[in-house]
Amino acid sequence: MEVGRDIVNQKARYFKIGLFVIGAVSLAVIAVVVLGAGKWFETKTMVETYFIESVQGLEVGAPVRIHGVPVGRVESIHLAREEYGLPMKAQGKFPFKGVVVVRMSVRPSVVVRSPEEDEKTIMKIAADAGFRFRLASQGITGVLYIESEFLDPERYPPMEISWTPKTPYIPSAPSTISELGADLRSIARKLDQVEFEKVTKDLDTMILSVTRLVTDVQSEQLGIEAKQVMTELRAAVQDARRVLDSPRMAKAFEDFRRTADDLSHTAKTVRLATEQLPDLMTRLNKSVRRVDALLIGQGEKVDDLFENLRSVSEELRYLTKAAEQYPSQVLFGEPPPRPQSVTR
Repeated sequence: MEVGRDIVNQKARYFKIGLFVIGAVSLAVIAVVVLGAGKWFETKTMVETYFIESVQGLEVGAPVRIHGVPVGRVESIHLAREEYGLPMKAQGKFPFKGVVVVRMSVRPSVVVRSPEEDEKTIMKIAADAGFRFRLASQGITGVLYIESEFLDPERYPPMEISWTPKTPYIPSAPSTISELGADLRSIARKLDQVEFEKVTKDLDTMILSVTRLVTDVQSEQLGIEAKQVMTELRAAVQDARRVLDSPRMAKAFEDFRRTADDLSHTAKTVRLATEQLPDLMTRLNKSVRRVDALLIGQGEKVDDLFENLRSVSEELRYLTKAAEQYPSQVLFGEPPPRPQSVTR
């Protein structure tokens, strides 16, 4: 009996465990359905673009961004000839052999609305205005995403296609890394076409020619300038010699020597007069005192004396003016006779 009771209890315990597991799984499924149901019913706007460059690093689910803001995700990545079944052209040419079709879903809210235009027309207007998709890298990991921005439509024209897109078509532009690589390749091709050996030889030849030309010009110019300086110096020496040998210059020297002698004699005379000036002043003071005594003692003859003094004063004034105008005449009298010229 105890064995049978244990078996019944064990089955009841297993049944409870099973019910718990089933309930947990059911709750998880319901949570997933409830949380993910919004995406199932979310309205999406599908667009596609085409890339000529490699899309290695771009995966389904990669974000689509506008100036860094996530607005959608990549839904599919296929080759154009696979997606649209492009046939081979004549002469065995593969059209659009490297074109990759990337289809994306974006939130309808990011598309500009217009009551007069439908969504497809608005996208075409944006594409004509320069709206482009381009590949961008997330850091240095090599993972790519789709970046969108407005570029110059003339520099980045839309790709000409021969099929009808299944969803609205937005043109693409080369990525920054692709453009940098293209520029480097273009520079490398141009450098390959440059004949460095020939350029080096031409440059050496040009440098030697320029050096020789500069040397010749400098030598010739220095010779010309030296000749001009020597000619000018020779002419200046001849002019100086002609001036020194002229009679007028000799006469000027003689006049200068005579003038110097006269100035020396005048200076001696002035110095002698200056030495005699104290004695004159002493005698003048004595005379003044005598005059004073005379005026006191001989008051009656004052008028006559004043009259004589007035005459003396006039004569002194005349003598003073003459000394100011003709000092040499006052000191020496009449000018000395000029010496006879010496005949050489």
